[in-house]
Amino acid sequence: MNKWVDRLLKHQWSPDEIQKYIGSHRESWLLYAADNDVRAQAASGGTITSLLAYLLEQGEIDGALVCMSYVECNEVKTRYLIAKNRDELLFAQGSKYIDTDFAHDAVPLIKDFNGRLALVLLPCDTSLVSRLAQNNPAFRNKIVLKITLFCGHVSDPELTQLVVRKLKPAGVSLTDFRYRSGHWRGRLQATFEDGTKTDRPFSTFSDYQNLYFFCTRKCLHCPDHTGYESDISVGDVWLMSMKDNPIKHNAIIIRSERAQCILDQALNAGVIAGEQAPIELICDAQSRSLPLHYNVTARARAGRWLGIKIADHIGEHVRPVDFIIAMIIMTNYRLSNTDKGRKLLYKLPKPVIKIYLYLLKALEVL
Repeated sequence: MNKWVDRLLKHQWSPDEIQKYIGSHRESWLLYAADNDVRAQAASGGTITSLLAYLLEQGEIDGALVCMSYVECNEVKTRYLIAKNRDELLFAQGSKYIDTDFAHDAVPLIKDFNGRLALVLLPCDTSLVSRLAQNNPAFRNKIVLKITLFCGHVSDPELTQLVVRKLKPAGVSLTDFRYRSGHWRGRLQATFEDGTKTDRPFSTFSDYQNLYFFCTRKCLHCPDHTGYESDISVGDVWLMSMKDNPIKHNAIIIRSERAQCILDQALNAGVIAGEQAPIELICDAQSRSLPLHYNVTARARAGRWLGIKIADHIGEHVRPVDFIIAMIIMTNYRLSNTDKGRKLLYKLPKPVIKIYLYLLKALEVL
């Protein structure tokens, strides 16, 4: 049944659309970590963790820049670290949907590190690293591999805090928080000081996030969903047919010769597994997100109506439905940046948020 849903929603991607949304590429794959333990806490297939662990064990890199989350004073925070072994990679595993200051926190780590590095980045961070590498040979030469995560947008910390407030028992402190792990869309997990553990669908967080409440301002200007300037791009596979697969996969885009060699080595070593896939299938797996993210022009036009200035360097065609979607996004962004709006979002019943999201998703498939 789910395969028929995919066929019904399948889009015929033109070469121009693929170039626009994906950029230059050599190969595309559906892959996953061969190790069950790696996949257990992964947001998706665990491919990045397995690949980085393999490169460290083979001596191909001396460290891997990753981002980890932690809890401090009931707040979920993030920090960058350079992982040097498998245990550190596993500790940092999982998606983080919270804004970070890459230039301030990560770039100094890269500059100060004495050795070869693989970097796990967002598209905007990848662009910054590429610009820095152009004018700094020492910086450039220590970077072996740039792995970029597909990114629709990240959120201000206030969204995570809103969700934590809804989950947290009165008078009990939060001690651990994981946005997403497990099969298909995943589960959100929170642990409290009294030993209580809360396990909820990831939609507990993602319904708000997908509606662009608390969206970080910089993301509204960004057209890059997959990381045009990376060596390897990695993302989720949102195909209904994958819901029936007992193993969650990653969508992989190989962009450089160096990345292709590394991938071949890891496949031959058996640390990752899967199959090559046409780039059109990767587009199908992100069919709503790709055009929505790219269309900065629609957000810029909607922003003018709402007094929000968005720089548009894309000049994309804007259909009436694109403008309506952008108005919803920009209105939600504005609402969640006011005190009254935040109080309203906290009080709104979850079913209302869910219906609102279904409306937006219905518009996105048109």
